[in-house]
Amino acid sequence: MTVQVAREGYVASLTISGSAAREPVLEALAAVEPAAVRAVLVNATASADLEDWTGSDGRWLWRDFPLPVVFAFEGALAGALAALALSCDIRICGEAASLELAAEIDSLTEERLRTLLRLEPDRELPSAQRWAPAEALKRGLVSRVATEGEAGAAARALAETIASRGPIATHLAKEAVWRGLSQPLEQALRFETDLTLLLQATKDRAEGVRAFLEKRPPEFTGE
Repeated sequence: MTVQVAREGYVASLTISGSAAREPVLEALAAVEPAAVRAVLVNATASADLEDWTGSDGRWLWRDFPLPVVFAFEGALAGALAALALSCDIRICGEAASLELAAEIDSLTEERLRTLLRLEPDRELPSAQRWAPAEALKRGLVSRVATEGEAGAAARALAETIASRGPIATHLAKEAVWRGLSQPLEQALRFETDLTLLLQATKDRAEGVRAFLEKRPPEFTGE
């Protein structure tokens, strides 16, 4: 089995090692229950390989999958596995890592890449599609560069932090991001405000206020 699934607290972890097919990855993600899990951590070992990953898979993950997904990797990440990483919401790599897409990518993967690189539709993609950590961080392809060997630990710490927050709020924050990307700034900010107003009527919002006043950690229930 090259896709291992585990759960610790509110974080579900998927570890990809060896050569994996896209179906087990999709099935593992689809089996995650948002009622019991609040963040997903995907780890790719240095020797991992993914046989295929389509642009449709990627769009489902970053747009329709309700939970925040953090991807951690060390070493050289290439091809379909790199496309999977770009489909996730947050990517953390080690200092010796690299990210390289296949020479030919489908239109939806290209769209995702352009979004992360902040390229207009009429701008050409970079001729070299292999990025070292510093360049990947500068271009927005990774969110953080950790000390070599510590990417997994850094990603888990971040996933646990996200999972400690109100699940409704994190779900709506993800929606605000992907919907806002295609909107003019003023419209995107208005949409974000509308979602914020929705949160005001939730039990979690009231619990957050009580916990703050009582100086204790909040106990969110997703209501």
